[in-house]
Amino acid sequence: MLDVKYYKDYRHNYLILKDNGCLAENVYQRKMVTKNKIMGLLESQERHINGEMLLYYEITSRQSLASIYDGKSIGMEQLCRFFLQLKRVNEHLQKYLLDSSCLILQPEYIFQNIESGEFYFLYYPDSEEGKFSELLDFLMSRVNNEDMEAVEMVYKIADLTGKEQLVLDEILRWFQDDIIDVREEGKAKTQYQETAGGDFNLQKESRFFEEKTEDNLAEELPEEKERADKNKLIITLCAIWGTWILGSAVLAYLKNNYEFSGREVIYLLAGWIAVTVLALVFSVITLHREQIENREGEKSRTEPAEAYRYVDVSEYAVPQPPEDSGNTVFIPWSENCENKLYSMDRKNKCHIDLGKLPLTVGKLAGAVDMVIKEQSISRMHAKFSRNGNSIYVTDLNSTNGTFKNGMRIVPNTSEMIEPGDEIRLGKLKFIYR
Repeated sequence: MLDVKYYKDYRHNYLILKDNGCLAENVYQRKMVTKNKIMGLLESQERHINGEMLLYYEITSRQSLASIYDGKSIGMEQLCRFFLQLKRVNEHLQKYLLDSSCLILQPEYIFQNIESGEFYFLYYPDSEEGKFSELLDFLMSRVNNEDMEAVEMVYKIADLTGKEQLVLDEILRWFQDDIIDVREEGKAKTQYQETAGGDFNLQKESRFFEEKTEDNLAEELPEEKERADKNKLIITLCAIWGTWILGSAVLAYLKNNYEFSGREVIYLLAGWIAVTVLALVFSVITLHREQIENREGEKSRTEPAEAYRYVDVSEYAVPQPPEDSGNTVFIPWSENCENKLYSMDRKNKCHIDLGKLPLTVGKLAGAVDMVIKEQSISRMHAKFSRNGNSIYVTDLNSTNGTFKNGMRIVPNTSEMIEPGDEIRLGKLKFIYR
């Protein structure tokens, strides 16, 4: 049994593991994971406090699988993403001569960055905790029953694991083959917008995510349009001055090969001046028009982009409980009443309905059940759950913390709340009734 504690300092959240006898014996593994930044593993530090050896794992801005999928289902897309990254982590461990069986595969100790989609795993030397069977039980209980591909995939793995003594490498190789088949059929779609770099950028490294998204095409189209506009401008200017050169050459030929009177020479000179003026006028007009189009193009690429991102994120938003933007309606207290957190902020009257639990709150649409648009709120800030007749609040590694009656709740720990308690999420204060 792992002895796990959570700690938050000024800007970081940590998961702390005490030495259960393995750390002192496995010096090589301990030094490898603490002295190197191994892709896909939680960064760890070795500390000695009061004669005890501790490992501090950085979990800032990351959420555990248990928190993310508490009350939510897992589809084929999420399964593919998870196993692809688990395969890469396994490959990195082999480069450092580390044993993949030391990965803690319990859902509460597997973390994900909910914006980039990257998974991070906890490595504890010579650990017997968190074997693959525990992760498989979690996936089977959370799989989306309406996604037949995901259901079939999970139960294939369960059947394969039950029949043979398979190591993780073999399961990952088998799963990779299935992922390629799914990509060729074109049945998988990306859910979150990927970041631009990193080894876990599946759009660049995985054949499963090779197809370009609309965001990538949107970034390429302005460049192609700008290139085409420049070519068009060059062609137009060449045509104008080519015509001027041709006209000047014709006038020069006529003057040198024919005799003209004084008046005719004046007419020829006036014609040459007129052609020159027209060429200059058309050039100025063309350049001026190009500048106007460039300004409008830059404006359209900046201002509407923000609106597009807002609409794009909202498409994945989970249906949210209606917010009470008006006056508070009095509800008589009874056993069957809907429990609520009532906002104490005059400017932000967002009440949190605790009638349907579990409920996660934060500011990232699509990742939480209820979106609170407040800068002091984290992307996934807190979770409310029920145990029997009691309601608990859990802080989800939030930056500005979750408080009960002025006392800060330790990250990833739960506190029971009772009527009359003051709950603070970031800067927002609520009263539980």
